Amino acid sequence: MTVPRRPDLDELKRLAGEHGFAIRPDEEAQYAILADAILGILDGLEAQEAADPGPVEATRDPGRPADREEDPLNAIVRWCSVSADVEGPLSGRRVAMKDSIAIAGVPMTCGSRVLRDFVPTIDAVVTDRLLRAGAELVAITNMDDLAFSGGGDSSFYGPTLNPFDPTRTAAGSSSGSAAALHYADRVDMSLGCDQGGSIRAPAAWCGVLGLKPTHGLVPYTGIAGIDQTYDHCGPMARTVADTAALLQVIAGADPSDPRQHDVPERDYVGAVERAPDDLSGVRVGVVEEAGAEPDVAKAFEGAVERLSALGASIERISLPEHTQAGGLAFASFVEGMFDLMTSGGNGYAWKGRYWPELADALGPGLRDYADDLSAQVKLTLVLGTLLRRERFGALYAKAQNLRPWLTASYDRALAGVDVLAMPTTPGLPHEVAPDLPLADRVLRGWAMLSNTTPTDMTGHPALTIPAAAASGLPVGVMLVGPRWADDRLLALAATYERRHGWTPARSG
Repeated sequence: MTVPRRPDLDELKRLAGEHGFAIRPDEEAQYAILADAILGILDGLEAQEAADPGPVEATRDPGRPADREEDPLNAIVRWCSVSADVEGPLSGRRVAMKDSIAIAGVPMTCGSRVLRDFVPTIDAVVTDRLLRAGAELVAITNMDDLAFSGGGDSSFYGPTLNPFDPTRTAAGSSSGSAAALHYADRVDMSLGCDQGGSIRAPAAWCGVLGLKPTHGLVPYTGIAGIDQTYDHCGPMARTVADTAALLQVIAGADPSDPRQHDVPERDYVGAVERAPDDLSGVRVGVVEEAGAEPDVAKAFEGAVERLSALGASIERISLPEHTQAGGLAFASFVEGMFDLMTSGGNGYAWKGRYWPELADALGPGLRDYADDLSAQVKLTLVLGTLLRRERFGALYAKAQNLRPWLTASYDRALAGVDVLAMPTTPGLPHEVAPDLPLADRVLRGWAMLSNTTPTDMTGHPALTIPAAAASGLPVGVMLVGPRWADDRLLALAATYERRHGWTPARSG
C-alpha cells in the first residue's frame, strides 16, 4: 500500500465539509501546500521497514478448504499443516486455531467476507508459542462474523452445527474451535477467543472444556478482537489435562502486549496432576441471580449436588450486579467494535504492537463487501456511528468507568467462597433457523451470553466444564475464580473429572 494519492482542491473542500467546516477561498492554496507537505512526509514512512524478526522458521502448508463429507459440522474453514522442527511439551499434539488468530502464510478471514483475501505475514504471539512448543497447527476453525455473536450462525461460511444434534448450532463465536474437538482423529485441542462468552458458550453447547483466562494472562497480540480491554484468548479441550497443557504454553507476559501487568507464573499442568481426590474444604458459591431455563437449571443443580458429594460446601449467594452488567457491556461492545472497525482493527486505547497489514485488508474489505456483513455487525456500524455523533464516546467512557464497580462486586462475592458456580448459558443449543426473523436471531445470539459476559468485563477467570446434560444435550457448568486463580479452577475441574467424568458422552 502507498500513502493516499494527493487530493485536488475540490476533494480537500469536500473532506472539510464532511467534518462541518469550510476552507475559505483565501486559505485554499495554503491548505493544498500543507496537505502535500504532510503526505510527502508519510511517503517516507511507507518506505521504512519495521524492526521485526519475522515468524519462527516452520513448515507452512496453508492447506485447503474443508468439505462437508470430512467436516459434517461445518467446524473447519480450512485444513492446514504448520509446524516447527522442535521438541517441546506439545510435540505430537494437533491444535485447531480460531480464524481470528494470525498464522503467517495461512489465510485468516474472521468468518467474514470482508477479509476473504487476507493472508497474515506475522504469527500471533500464541501461534509462535505453540510452534516453539512442538505443536502442529492443523485446522482453521469457523466462527461468527467478526466474532460479534454467540449464536454460531452468523459466519460467512454458514452455521457451525452442534455435535449432539446437527439441527442445532454449536454457539459462538468460537464455534468451530469447540465443534472440531469432536474430530478426535484429527484435532487434539484448540484455541478460542472470548469477549462476551465466545469460548465458554460453544464449549458448553459442544460438551467440552473452555477456559476464559484471567484478562492479561494470555497475550492477545496478533489476534483480531473487539476491544483490547476485554479481549481474551484461551484453551479448549476434551480433558482438563489437555486444557492445562495448552494454557501452560500460551500463558505469560510478552512485551508486545501492554495489557499484561504483573502476570504471575503458575504450574497449570502440575496443579491438575496434584488435584486431590475430593473437594473437602472447597467452598462453592452458587450465584442466585444467574438465570437459566428450567431444564438447564435442573441439570445444573444436579452438578451442584455432585460437587457437594465430593465434599464441597455449597453456599447460595446473591450477586445482584451480575444482572446489571448489560448496559456496561453493550456500550463497550458497540462503541469498542465500531472504533475497532473504523480504525483498521486497532481500536481504542492501544499502545502495543499495531497491525498495519490488517488495516490495509479490513478497510478495502469493508468498502467493497459491507453488504455481506452479518446483521449483528451492520447494526453495530449503524449504532456506533449514531453514538459517536451524538455522544462522542461518552457512553463508552462511562461504561469503562463502571467496570471497577462490577469487578469489586465479584471480588466481594469471592471473598467468602473459593469459586462461584452458575450455568454457563441460560438455555439449550439453538435450533438452526434460517427463516427466523432477523431481530429474533440477532437477539438470541446475544441473550445467551448473559451469564458469561460479566466476567469478560471484570477479567476474572471462568471455566466451563461439561458436567451436566438435559434432553441429551450438554449443559455447561461455569466456575469463576479470583484473578490469577486459573490453576485452582483447573484443579477443581480435574477432581470432578476424575470422579464423575463428563456428560453426555461425546461423539467422534
